Amino acid sequence: MRSVKTHETFHVLQQARAGTDTAGGRLQSSPPISRMRTSPRGIARSLAATVGATLVLTLVIAGVAGIFRVSPADLPTAIERALDRRTDGMRAIEYGQKLVAASPDDPRALVTLASAYQIRVRETADPSLYSKADALLQRALTLAPSDADVAMGLGSLANSRHDFASGLEWGRRAVQAAPSRAAAWGVMTDALVELGRYDEAVAAAQRMVDLRPDLASLSRVSYLRELHGDIDGAIEAMRRAVTAGAPVGEATAWSQVQLGHLLFAKGDLDGALAEYDGANHRIDGYVYAGAGQARVKAARGDLAGAAALYESAAAALPLPEFVIALGDTYARMGDRTRADQQFALVRAMNALFAANGVRTDVDLALFDADHLTDVDGALRAARAEYAVRQSVHVADTLAWAEYRAGLQDDALHHSGEALRLGSQDPLMLYRAGVIAADGGDTGRARSLLTRSAELNARFSLLFADDLASRLAVLGAR
Repeated sequence: MRSVKTHETFHVLQQARAGTDTAGGRLQSSPPISRMRTSPRGIARSLAATVGATLVLTLVIAGVAGIFRVSPADLPTAIERALDRRTDGMRAIEYGQKLVAASPDDPRALVTLASAYQIRVRETADPSLYSKADALLQRALTLAPSDADVAMGLGSLANSRHDFASGLEWGRRAVQAAPSRAAAWGVMTDALVELGRYDEAVAAAQRMVDLRPDLASLSRVSYLRELHGDIDGAIEAMRRAVTAGAPVGEATAWSQVQLGHLLFAKGDLDGALAEYDGANHRIDGYVYAGAGQARVKAARGDLAGAAALYESAAAALPLPEFVIALGDTYARMGDRTRADQQFALVRAMNALFAANGVRTDVDLALFDADHLTDVDGALRAARAEYAVRQSVHVADTLAWAEYRAGLQDDALHHSGEALRLGSQDPLMLYRAGVIAADGGDTGRARSLLTRSAELNARFSLLFADDLASRLAVLGAR
């Protein structure tokens, strides 16, 4: 992964948080990005096994760069990937296994293999790999209880399992052991964001990007800007993250998909599709890119095309988000039987994740509240999660569950909390607008729902029609 070679200081937030209005409007701008120190280079730690690419010597550099769409400096990696069709996770696991076989009591080798298993989870959606990673990290902890890499591994695993309190504790230990390691600050940033401790998260992310402005730090900057309602700033940071990443790496493709999601959120469907297509070009058949393409098709009314792409995504990588989207598409097409089959599968998936130590209750709560399948269960789960962490997304889920359960006053309170950073997420704005409308605050409802429609009126298969109906009743655009 490459650092951004620049002399600018990349500030996490470009806008003054005091500018948030009560209707979840935009934040007021503050001074632009200023000049930056060049970050120190760390020692590169490659998880990928090297493949002999003697073919490089027989190719014309310019011609090969055109074929792979990369710069000459990136050609060795590009050619290696072309010759070796394994995924990043596969290569990382093989490399880690070789290290552990050679040095079974080396904590760094154990951490390397554990990290490889976590990479592979994103490629397979197999939560049992978390359990394998956990066993390796516990061994490493016994061998090296004060090692920064062990702490980072445990923190990353805890965050992946949505145990953010533990993730924060391990992140702090990692920072104490290695304060100049950007990755340690990344573990802390992730935990603080999900716990709803945003001022601390911004400070941790700022330290991370100061140390190393690369894909990992810039993508976190993008997410924090998005949470604070600065969609354009989030897009800018994510573009830089993509530029900083390896040209054909999975992390770069993942970041490009997130860039597509940001463009989709502000209604730029052409731009979003271009980024999804670009990610698919980096990694042929990239599942997350295919799901993004499906999202655009659905927004444009091509339900059959969207269903076909979601079917492929769910078959290749059975994640609840893909299965739910497929179920919603079937429901929109009038195929209730197949929709219900997908929704039943969501519960089975969540049970599998839970069995491997992943906290999924709040995700299932939002699904149940959205689809009115188990409102009482959704309310209990959302309240339990809110007692642990008060992030804007948990507050949003709790508000929606309370609204569905008929608890209007509680819903209004937590809806306000959900928008306290000035979110410009059209779905969050829609939920808050519905809660305000049914609570009798017509002015606030009109403002929130209008803003949601201005961003992307086709933001959701499930709720887009209701948004249009409510705006018609309110006499808004």
